Amino acid sequence: MEKPVADAAMRSVSKRQLIQKIICRPEMSRYLDEVAHLLVTDENPPQEIDGLDHERCAALHNAILKHAWIRSGRDESAFLEQTAPFIELCELEEPEENFHPSVVEFYRKARSPTSTDCLDLFYNIVGLDCALEEHNYCFPEDDQTIRLYSSTINFTKQDGLVFVPQSIKAIMYANVGLHDSYDQGSHGAIIHLDIQDELDPEQPWQSLESILTVWIEMILRQKVVALSDEVGSERFEYYEQGMIKIPGPDRDPLTGVRRLTDNTQPWTIVPWTAQDLEETLNVWAAAVEMIEEKMQLGDAERTDGLLDAACLDAAKIPDGFAREFLTQARRPRFNFIAPGLRVPLREEFVRQPFTGLTPEEDAIPPILLFRNDQTAQTEGIWWFGEFTHKYNHLSTDAPECPCGLYFSLCVRTSGYPQEDGCNIVLPFEFENGFAKKSDESPVERSCDLLQAGKNPYYEDHPAALRAFLETVGENVESGHWTVDEHGVAGGLDVWKQADTEEHWDKYFQPLGPGGFW
Repeated sequence: MEKPVADAAMRSVSKRQLIQKIICRPEMSRYLDEVAHLLVTDENPPQEIDGLDHERCAALHNAILKHAWIRSGRDESAFLEQTAPFIELCELEEPEENFHPSVVEFYRKARSPTSTDCLDLFYNIVGLDCALEEHNYCFPEDDQTIRLYSSTINFTKQDGLVFVPQSIKAIMYANVGLHDSYDQGSHGAIIHLDIQDELDPEQPWQSLESILTVWIEMILRQKVVALSDEVGSERFEYYEQGMIKIPGPDRDPLTGVRRLTDNTQPWTIVPWTAQDLEETLNVWAAAVEMIEEKMQLGDAERTDGLLDAACLDAAKIPDGFAREFLTQARRPRFNFIAPGLRVPLREEFVRQPFTGLTPEEDAIPPILLFRNDQTAQTEGIWWFGEFTHKYNHLSTDAPECPCGLYFSLCVRTSGYPQEDGCNIVLPFEFENGFAKKSDESPVERSCDLLQAGKNPYYEDHPAALRAFLETVGENVESGHWTVDEHGVAGGLDVWKQADTEEHWDKYFQPLGPGGFW
């Protein structure tokens, strides 16, 4: 089942142009620029070879490590002296007998710090590992998995990036009958940060170079940032009269980013980036203009924001992505942005179901963006978190909330924070088995529509608002969704098409390098 390629003209900037735009930023690390030609793209896909593409993967790995080394404040000239090929550090006996030759070559080329000085390769990833056969619950007949990278201590039982040799991948994938879109001839890798989490052959295993490409894209987008060791830290100087505490800078002088977590040096992750906002506003503008053009409204004379600051204050919307988007996105001249989903009006928007509740520290509660008058039970919607109970704590019945599109709950200092993440809540479930998550597993709860399922590139997190708006634009542009005098026509029942053999692919969001991850 293949998703048709949408017409790139509906987007103000193509995904590939955006990646090139990021790579060309002069302030970013030149070591990442030097491997731009090795990143996985549509024009430069993973090679179909017998084994791991060790040259390409080692170059991408070393570029990430050197970027972290320099950005943390370490001496550039000491990099080669204070790092070494991993195979010299891992104390493997006769590695050729236990590892595929291409993996051994990767270990010979990929470098790792020689000291115990804290320098993680990536956010929540400590560095290279070589643990064998620790996933027999996934491969009970013949476990040949390798923990190629280990995760940090943030997880119940650490795992990391798991690698499967060709022979096992081919056998297991053939046995479970996955779609032909999975390349059974290449080695496969997947992020599995906690060994207690589910892991099975049906998940969307990827080439290692694809995962490393996504990590570099996250760095270049400044979603994940390597900071100087001085940022957010304290040092002490001692004198005869006593000790003086000298705080480091609160923010990184290059990116303006604060350190939100302390246990994965030198990395931190941010809830949203300036580029997230810019691209979302661009896609919103393109979708609005397209709908208005189909309504034959002519050029817009006003560019007011969706909602003003007074309204957002009344709705208790905190500073962050949602507030920036709502004040900067141009108000359209129609009522419905998608079937059954209304553009927010002041009198409706202030009646937020969750924002008036006291959240946990650093939590952004779910925010209802595009409303519908129907309601749905909140039970089982995990991303509402504790708010489900607090919302209707006096009710003995299952609590309900308005249907619509919500900004998802975001805890800014935990996991993979994504303030621009969103979920749709519909008053029905999907039972036919055609609706698919990005990993091609079936969507059962409506709130999982357009979501990733198992994300092979990094920790699970909600879909970006930009992904939802691109789905809107694609369906309007193709004529699949019709437009009337109120905007996009049809009620919430239109979304039931996602669970049909004819139309499931119009409600499906793929993941991968150069796109969403």
